[in-house]
Amino acid sequence: MNERVNGILKSFLAGVAIALGGYVYLSCENKYVGAFLFSVGLLTVLYFGLNLYTGRIGYVFSQNRGQRLDTLISLPANVAGCVAAGLLKAPVGTVRSIVAAKLAKPLPCVFADGILCGILIYICVDVFKKNKNPISVLFCVPAFILCGFEHSIADAFYLANARVFSAEAIVFLLVVAAGNAVGSLLFGTVFELSCGTFRKKQA
Repeated sequence: MNERVNGILKSFLAGVAIALGGYVYLSCENKYVGAFLFSVGLLTVLYFGLNLYTGRIGYVFSQNRGQRLDTLISLPANVAGCVAAGLLKAPVGTVRSIVAAKLAKPLPCVFADGILCGILIYICVDVFKKNKNPISVLFCVPAFILCGFEHSIADAFYLANARVFSAEAIVFLLVVAAGNAVGSLLFGTVFELSCGTFRKKQA
């Protein structure tokens, strides 16, 4: 199969995986249990090696040209997967009120919440890459959900399941995606710089 097509399919499936986590979250009456079980989405992405925008964007500066293209393509393909999965069922639980609350946030707050989520996703993905231990996912995913931070791909699922397809929703998603990128890149870059400085001092 063509490598680019393979990347698009992996990105689409990553969106479906996050949607599955979203369905579990919406189906739980206890928000703490739901936040914990949402982790099934990111764990599926990581163990199956799928392409999730929020898990890849923090490494874009160290990626080669083909990998960067895959990262950029992953965003619309992730959203497509979320929308497809989100439309399979009627609106679940409190999804409409969740979406209304998200869209009521001022855009600077949306951007800030996207940055903070991006930091947490970078942490959990980077730790997982190093030791394949799911503990980072099981802590960081519930953390961003319970704090009310914004994850662009999860939000695409909520919007789709709530049947909200508006210009306002598109702007919201773009702002969240930008925040996710900034948070992930900032944390990752500063961390790498600090490690480099530390190594130089030790040498």
